[in-house]
Amino acid sequence: MELVSLKAKRAYFDTNLFIYLFESHPEYQEKVAELIQHLDSIKCEIITSELTLAECLVKPFADKDVDSQNHYEDNIKTSDFLKVMPVSRTTLIKAAELRALYKNKLPDSIHLASAIEHNCDVFVGNDKKIKIGSEINIGNI
Repeated sequence: MELVSLKAKRAYFDTNLFIYLFESHPEYQEKVAELIQHLDSIKCEIITSELTLAECLVKPFADKDVDSQNHYEDNIKTSDFLKVMPVSRTTLIKAAELRALYKNKLPDSIHLASAIEHNCDVFVGNDKKIKIGSEINIGNI
């Protein structure tokens, strides 16, 4: 994992990391857990936005899986492990600018804008198609 040597102070987690972790993804769950342990050991804050919760809830709602809905709602909230930030008007304006520049999907642009707005050093996900300039480092697991 390329982020193990990173000395970030704030890392933004994209939605897919939570899905890998909570749905026990065979290839990525352990990688995400190791990353969280590493970031905790270097006192790095983990940030995400409320958009993450909305994205994670789509499949549980489609499947009428109330247990999964509750699991996501119980775990994607501000805690000792995670800071969940609101999506502000400033974030949305920045997202529109980023989308115009890099042609990412709107949810990806909102996540990137959130990471930038909250001074994250790195945006961590697993989408190799996301494009961004030099405003933030991208790290894939």
